[in-house]
Amino acid sequence: MLKKIFLLALFTSLSFAKYTQYKPSEDFAKYFTTQNCSQVLDKFYYINCYDYNYKGTKAVAYKLEADNLKGEQIKKRPHFEDDTNIPKKYRTTWSDYKNSGYDRGHTLSNASMRKTTQAQRSTFLMSNITPQNPQINQKVWNKIEKRERQVALKLGEIEVLNLVNYDSNPQRIKNQIAIPNSYIKIIKGNNFKECYRVSNHEVENENIKNYKVDCGKILF
Repeated sequence: MLKKIFLLALFTSLSFAKYTQYKPSEDFAKYFTTQNCSQVLDKFYYINCYDYNYKGTKAVAYKLEADNLKGEQIKKRPHFEDDTNIPKKYRTTWSDYKNSGYDRGHTLSNASMRKTTQAQRSTFLMSNITPQNPQINQKVWNKIEKRERQVALKLGEIEVLNLVNYDSNPQRIKNQIAIPNSYIKIIKGNNFKECYRVSNHEVENENIKNYKVDCGKILF
């Protein structure tokens, strides 16, 4: 029994050894208040502002460190999981998205958290997922996610804030999950800031330069 406890403790310590618990900077922290969020979900690796009305996230923030993006990365994708920290009537499930025409879009990218199994699995919680246009999810937003990793590798460490925007009366898929109208990504490093805004519909141009915006026009 003692041996099992020791091995479990050792496994847990190794699992978290490569990551430190994320705490948002002052700029980002104001998006994660009880006034703005129905529930603030602290997932250790990131923080999530979840909205019961939309049945989806409004903001996700996290830190990326170059060391966690280097070396061996977990390639096998885990299954999507319900977030049992959310009251059942406000949760979403994998099956809600079937035949909706929308992808299960990660707010925090799986590819940005693949150093440990626990970090990667945390991104497959349905609370981190929103209905995303397939072209945006698989191409434009995916390229912007790659950009955040490139910046982290160059600078050594960055902080990222993803904002999910909704219409006042949004369209919805099954289980009354609101469809976002657009996404914003704010990448912040030492003497560095870069921002993108992408509408959640088919676009003609997939070059991410077309979606780069003035960070000063985004409210902090």
